[in-house]
Order: sequence, then C-alpha cells, then structure tokens
Amino acid sequence: MPLRRKILYYALLLGLTLLAIEGMARLAYYAAYSQWYGGGGLAVPVNSIPPAAPEYFAPRRIPHPFYGATRGSPAHPLNAMPPSQRREDTVVIALLGSSVAELVAPFLQDELHRRFAAAELPRRPVVLNLAIAGAKQPRQTMVVANTLLLGGEFDLIVNLDGFNELGDGVWSAQPGLFPFFPQPWGERQNMTGAEFLLAGQLRALRGEQGRRAAAGATSPLRWSALFGLVNRYRQESAAAEIIRLNHELATPPAAYRRPPPESQRNPDPQRRRQRLVKTLPENARVWYRSSLALARLAAVAGADYYHFLQPNQYVPDSKPLSPQELAAAYDPASPRRDRIELGYPLLQDLGQELPRAGVNSFDLTGIFAGHTETLYNDTCCHVNDRGNELLAAAIVQRLEPALLPLGQESPAASLSPLAAARRPPAAPEKPLPPPPINSSLLRAPL
Repeated sequence: MPLRRKILYYALLLGLTLLAIEGMARLAYYAAYSQWYGGGGLAVPVNSIPPAAPEYFAPRRIPHPFYGATRGSPAHPLNAMPPSQRREDTVVIALLGSSVAELVAPFLQDELHRRFAAAELPRRPVVLNLAIAGAKQPRQTMVVANTLLLGGEFDLIVNLDGFNELGDGVWSAQPGLFPFFPQPWGERQNMTGAEFLLAGQLRALRGEQGRRAAAGATSPLRWSALFGLVNRYRQESAAAEIIRLNHELATPPAAYRRPPPESQRNPDPQRRRQRLVKTLPENARVWYRSSLALARLAAVAGADYYHFLQPNQYVPDSKPLSPQELAAAYDPASPRRDRIELGYPLLQDLGQELPRAGVNSFDLTGIFAGHTETLYNDTCCHVNDRGNELLAAAIVQRLEPALLPLGQESPAASLSPLAAARRPPAAPEKPLPPPPINSSLLRAPL
C-alpha cells in the first residue's frame, strides 16, 4: 500500500477511534449526571464547599505574637517591612478596627480623594488598612505601638470600633480564656500540629478545585466530553476530600476538645443578660483606656488621632429598618442584640468623656437615622456599598479640621526622619502638657 494511503488510513482510523471514545464519554456523562454534556461550564462551584473554621489561620491568616492573627500576604500593611513612612506628597492615614473598618477602607480612600481634589490640596491621601476582621481592643493599640517601634510613621490615625469590644460569638465566651486576648485566640490555642497540617491540605485542595474550575471554563479542550468527564470527576473528588477534611477538623480528638462556651451551655436569655451586666462594664473600660493610650501614642508620633464608635442596627432608634433589613439583617433573638443594647450605652457614656481628656471622639451610631433604604446586609454589623459610602462620608466630614492643614505642603513637618536629617534642624518647641485625665473613670465601676 502506498505511503500516502497508509497515512490516510491510519488518520481515518484514529479519527474514528477518537469519535468513538468521545461518543462513549458523552454516554457516560449522561449516565452519571442525567444530562448531556454541553461543553465548558463549571461543574462544582468553588464557593459551594464551606471552609473549615480552623482555616481562619491557614494560610489566609497567620498567627501573630502581638495581634493574634494577621493577613497571610507579606505585602499587607500589617506585615510590610519597613512600614509606611511620611512623604512630602502624601498624607498617611492609618485605619484601625475590625471587619466594618476593613470593608469601609476603599470607600474612605475614594471619599478622601474627592475631598482633597475639591479643596485643591497638593498632597495625596493614602489609607493604610490596618483593620482586620474580629479585631478588638487592645489589639488596635498594639498595632500602632508595634508599627511605631518598627519605624512606621502616620499623619493621621483613625479608629472605628466598638462592636467587637463588647464580645461577639464563642471567641469571647470560652471558659478559661482571658477575655482581652485577641480574637480568635482560643481557636489558635486548640489547634494541634496535625490540625494545622489538615488546614494546609484543605487550602491546597481548594486551590486545586479552583484551577480545575478555571480549566473547565477556559481550556481549548472544554468542548470534549472526555475532558469534561475527567475534569468534573476530579473536581468532585476534591470537593469530597474537602468535606472529609472539614469533618475531621470539626471533630478533633477528645484530648484536644474544649468544653462548649457558656453561651451555648446556658442559652437562657435572662441568664445571658445577667452575665452581660457583670462583664460588659470592664469591656467598656478597656475600650476607653485603649483609646486614651492610642491618643497618647499618636501625640508621641506627631500624628492626629480620631476615634469613632461604629453604628449598629441593634442600637435602639438608630435607623428605620427596611423590610429587607428586618428579614435578613435583624434577629431579635440574637445574643448580639443583648450585647449592643446593654453595652453601647456604656461606650457612649465613656465616649463623652474622651473629648474632655483631649481625644477627638465621635459617636456614629445615629448617622443612618434619616435613611429608610436598605443599608445593613447581615445580622451582625456590616453594611452594603451605600452604607459604606455614608459611613466614609461621615468619617471624612469629622476629619476636616485635621485634613485641611495636613493636605497642605509642609515638608518640614511631614518628612521621614531620614529625609528630615538632610534639612537644617528646626528650633525645638516647648511641648504642651498632656490634657488632664479623669483617672477615677479608669477604676470606678460604671
């Protein structure tokens, strides 16, 4: 047989074989999933598999000796070395707090850009997002102190907090756990080396599942039923392994189990409120002392400090809740409601003392009072994009006295020590005495 015919013969044979395999793959796909393969598509959504609770630390967050935990990325402002310093052309604004502050950061950056542009200020605002979900005082104070010790510099420090300081969820209620350790330190304590290894395997599997999902949507072979059958099988295998590892992490050996928190052993609302009445005053005092300490640290660093009490839907009469909010963002039986209704009045009372001690402190619990539209989007404390825009605008409005002078060109006051060393030294100014502090507030019961 001539060579050309041989090549055509074997090519035809190969083509028919591939068609037969593809046909069988399509039949197998239909037999397995009761639908014909249509090409492409995401078989198992990555977000359909819930992460394990201990994955909080691996490696999306990593343990930190002073902060409890921090973001896993080395480029995150909490991990950056050297930390950010002042420059002639920027205003460095450190944003502290928990998840509410973390989520409002980009909206705050946009609002500051608009205000600086409208006022034609020559310097550019830069928001350093030092907030992280679950944070509570004194963590914010530790972040500023440690950053300053490492050589960081700020022009302005903004702290938006109050909710987590009253305690939230099982992290703040674990028996035997010091209540002012950073959240979720109890979970970090409970994890064994084997559990950390499992958490790392979970992370790798979720990455593999994501890559398979992307291949199913973008690969040139995605129209092949054989490729789709294999890809879907591997996605589902990874999903099954993720579920198995989650179950294994959720049921650790008895030797490493802690007793359930009192809030779960004692769900009676009346007893819970009685316990809160005893514990919340000390939470409020630590919050107050921490803000005083932050103001002093800011003064030492040559920065302005502004403290904001964050809004919450459980503060009585703070917002007319929409039908959507009542359905999805307000739980009358939530323990958070008790904490807010009993704890926020304590924070508000002490917050009124902060300005008398020289601290720029503002209560933002009423900023949504005139808004009937839907702003809150969960039963905790978080708001949607419109809510974040309003929150950012309220913060910037109260920062105006500090922003206008900071936005002007003042190289001598804003340069880092290394840059300032190249300039002639300025005449030393006599330091102002610190404002008086009502020390009885630090000791006396509320």
